[in-house]
Amino acid sequence: MSEYSVIGKRTPKIESVQQVTGHAEFVGDMVLPRMLFGKTLKSPHPHAKILNIDITIAQRMPGVKAVVTGKDGQGIKYGPFRSTRDRDLLAVDKVRFIGDEVAAVAAVDEDTAEEALDLIRVEYEPLPAIFDPEEAILEGAPRIHDFAKKNIAMDRFWDFGDVDKGFDEADHVRRDRFSSQMTTHGFLEPHACITKCDPTGKITIWANVQRPFLIRRDLALVLGVPLNSIRVIKPFVGSGFGGKNLLIGLYYSSVLLAMKTGRPVKMVYDLKESIVCTHRRVPVILDIKTGVKRNGTLVAQHSKAVVDGGAFNVMGPATLYNIGLAHVIPYRLPNFKLEAFQAFTNKIPNTPMRGHGQLQVHFAVECQLDMIAEDLGLDPADIRLKNALQTGDVTVNGLEIISSGLSEAIQNATGKAGWKKRRGNLDKYRGRGIGCSSFPTGARETSQSDSGAIIQLTEDGKVILLVGVADIGQGCNTVMAQITAEVLGITMDDITTIAADTDITPFDPGAFASRTTFYAGNAVKITAEDVRNQLAEVAAKMLEADPDDLEFKDKHIFVKGSPGQGVSFEKVTKAAQTSGRGRIIIGRGSYFPSNVVWPDRKTQVGNITGSYSFSTSIAEVDIDKNTGKINLLKVTMAHDGGQPINDLLLEGQMEGATSMAMGHALYEHLIIKDGKILNPSLRDYKMPTAMDNPEMDIIKVIIHDPEGPFGAKEVGEGFICCSLPAIVNAIHDATGVWIKDLPITSEKILEALKEKITKS
Repeated sequence: MSEYSVIGKRTPKIESVQQVTGHAEFVGDMVLPRMLFGKTLKSPHPHAKILNIDITIAQRMPGVKAVVTGKDGQGIKYGPFRSTRDRDLLAVDKVRFIGDEVAAVAAVDEDTAEEALDLIRVEYEPLPAIFDPEEAILEGAPRIHDFAKKNIAMDRFWDFGDVDKGFDEADHVRRDRFSSQMTTHGFLEPHACITKCDPTGKITIWANVQRPFLIRRDLALVLGVPLNSIRVIKPFVGSGFGGKNLLIGLYYSSVLLAMKTGRPVKMVYDLKESIVCTHRRVPVILDIKTGVKRNGTLVAQHSKAVVDGGAFNVMGPATLYNIGLAHVIPYRLPNFKLEAFQAFTNKIPNTPMRGHGQLQVHFAVECQLDMIAEDLGLDPADIRLKNALQTGDVTVNGLEIISSGLSEAIQNATGKAGWKKRRGNLDKYRGRGIGCSSFPTGARETSQSDSGAIIQLTEDGKVILLVGVADIGQGCNTVMAQITAEVLGITMDDITTIAADTDITPFDPGAFASRTTFYAGNAVKITAEDVRNQLAEVAAKMLEADPDDLEFKDKHIFVKGSPGQGVSFEKVTKAAQTSGRGRIIIGRGSYFPSNVVWPDRKTQVGNITGSYSFSTSIAEVDIDKNTGKINLLKVTMAHDGGQPINDLLLEGQMEGATSMAMGHALYEHLIIKDGKILNPSLRDYKMPTAMDNPEMDIIKVIIHDPEGPFGAKEVGEGFICCSLPAIVNAIHDATGVWIKDLPITSEKILEALKEKITKS
């Protein structure tokens, strides 16, 4: 990293001062002239026909300016994919979960809007409801959507290699069932937006979203208007983790109300509404059959997955693909078969959440791998090393591994943690577990998936960087500025970043699938190199040198090897732009990986992204045998994310992912009874705090990736996928019992220990 001036440094986020001093403006802080306040009415039923909605009394209430229902829209159903367009964002004929929105009110203040909701009369005809995904797909279950036979929202079937032959050749075959729970994203800033509609019909919406350009696309779809009639601006966002990816009733209602009143409308969910009305992590039931040789070599795997998608399809195509994807990485697997179904149920619909569709699979596969190691008397770390994907491998479904540091991650983590010496030698009820994972560095979800960037130089040598990326707290604005500074040889203070405004900045699909540094970072690097090449032509004339012989560093441009023979960056910029015959220096660029081959519709063979990260986590736990309480003591983390762009942000991503994994493994669970969420608050829904976090030991496995910007890859999502099973495996090491359904509570520990004693 010594050859870089900015890349790889522990650089604070460029917004840090604004955030810590309270000057960062979130949607909830914003006020516009003549602004109204909006609220939405939710269904109290999990499944019911809407017979009539009477809004007349609410409309007459003093201070109420507008009331809208689903009939005020264009009748165009929403879904992020063509195949998933099954939802009215304001219900028209039916409600399908408790919290489904049926009407919205705009009033002069929040209290008036809230009171007006009580005056809307909705006549429902309750219908039979179904809540269990396995029961939902049985013959005779209540049908949630008329088009979905047996309530199957989607299915996917993979069949690679010769699975039957693989099992015939296996020396050991194991079958297990695993289940993971519904969780919420846990962000502290609820969903919020402000929408205004000017006399020309131009709609501007400020919203705390992760994907501004896709929100614009989807709003244009459901409103039946051109893209250029909608402008989406992303202000500061209090994190998202996938929960602010999609268009929701709140944004849609605000637009309808703003169009109807001609005034700006602000709508902010409280935290309960964000949990009850939007989307949650997908619960998955997974039955896995795995065959291995006596030495632990994987030969075949057959998995059956049932996904509880909730009331609408939402991200079904991506969810089911990701379930398959997580089986074929991070290990060599020559034969694999998958049968995956997403079921409709009368529960809150589900959506991406950190590790979308893959966390659940890595939990199951990694735990079963430990079970197999125990069956065969093998070291769990050794069985992972034996099967680890290597640079140059191509998986059975066509994923191209152009860089892999998995073996190094396993070796470094086990070495640092003293794995060989201490595993099995710890005190009773104290244990260690290992988990590994791999994660794609972004993926294509729409026909337009390139990231773009524009750089313009000011007359005094400063840089204005325009990018479409959505910084939701992960620090991508800082990373983009670092890449720009490195290429142009300037400092971070010389750069002004303008991001995520669909009328001003170039297109970017948004913050999802760990894509931003890889995709947008490459786009910014290409753009900065364009600017550098333009300036090099000017500087070459000034220095009487060849443009290819010039170096940009320390805010100067000089001949390589001759630092004294140079000119300042500012002087060259002025010469280029203010010489009387000058030119405006503008660079532009976009990026999409050249090695991506989108999976074939029939065979599912293809390479979904440019590269893949690899991670290893080792967890150490202590169990109180009397109470069942689990204390996570330490996690040793090794991550192959290529060349780090920002060490500080990389470490934060790894630590945050591990904390999130701890919550998913031990505490978090949205409890639903008869379709109603019983714990929709942070008082009752338990998440780990900073006080609960274990000691964390971070190891960076730096293996240059040939496709990533400066050799960088993904970090953040991948690490949650290895830390969770490491915790579960450590609990087994401490207790000798396996718990295959999450979360692992104290009650489950005590029950399992009691059963173990009874059997012995």
